[in-house]
Amino acid sequence: MQAKQILFASAMALTTVCAGSVAMAKTVSISFDGLCDGFDIIVNTYDNTALETGNGCDLGANFGAGTIGKIHVRGKTITFGVNISAKGGAGYQYIYVVDYPLVTGGRWTNFYTTDGQTMGRMGGGTYTVGGDPYREARGLKSSTDLQ
Repeated sequence: MQAKQILFASAMALTTVCAGSVAMAKTVSISFDGLCDGFDIIVNTYDNTALETGNGCDLGANFGAGTIGKIHVRGKTITFGVNISAKGGAGYQYIYVVDYPLVTGGRWTNFYTTDGQTMGRMGGGTYTVGGDPYREARGLKSSTDLQ
């Protein structure tokens, strides 16, 4: 009987931890200023992780996962590894660094690699929280088109 009580207590503790991490997650939409795209970001403050999907002109064209941490020369950021194979970029791996906490006027930069040996900087700028991240392209470029 004692083994069942221990198993039940363990299951309850695990449920509490999992529910806590889900409860701590929230979604924030950002749009890259002067560009047609941005990210819908799910931040999980419980374990300092984040997920993203593209919005604006890149709606459904990318997704990624990242961690929240401090970069010595920049401060607190979310660093995402982003997959853009749905956009035809299977040969590229993108890395986005987004200032955190997510506030209007925060900075973002992106980098890429095609071989895992070299890295090139694409671009960067500021972002706006909220607003209309699903705006039409209106002739603007995507952050993955900068060079």
